[in-house]
Amino acid sequence: MKEKRRVAASLAAAVVMTFAGVGTAHAAKQPGAANGMTTRAGIASLGGCDNGHDCPKPPPVPTGCFDIDSAVQDPDKFISVVCDGRVYVLTVREAPPTAPQPVGDWQFVGGPTNVVDATLSTRANEVYVSVLTATGTVFQGVCTATEPLTVPCTFTQMPTPP
Repeated sequence: MKEKRRVAASLAAAVVMTFAGVGTAHAAKQPGAANGMTTRAGIASLGGCDNGHDCPKPPPVPTGCFDIDSAVQDPDKFISVVCDGRVYVLTVREAPPTAPQPVGDWQFVGGPTNVVDATLSTRANEVYVSVLTATGTVFQGVCTATEPLTVPCTFTQMPTPP
């Protein structure tokens, strides 16, 4: 009886793992996939492509404003937003006890125009804008921290992420 329970438990675990996608992934032709493109079963991905065939295109850059970050370099705070694939930064004077006061307006900092994510950091008299593009490329921009921020920033492409 104990052996039957073990076998049943093993089979149940295998079924759960298979449905959850934990089991071994295998490449499978997708119905309607052009040029022999394959995807891995149980793994969320854009799929792969065979040599000599078209690969899937990256997703489009979202429209509108969809990402925000901030960094402080006393007495200023820098706020970034990504809108329509471009990074904009607003300089804000933090002057307690009064309310924070924007210095100027949102400024396009230059660099790539297919950005999907951006972060800010500060050091010395510089603001660093790190961005990830829709094609998976990473850039770092360096701007002089002034009121308002000195633009355009100088962008450098970083090594390709893994």
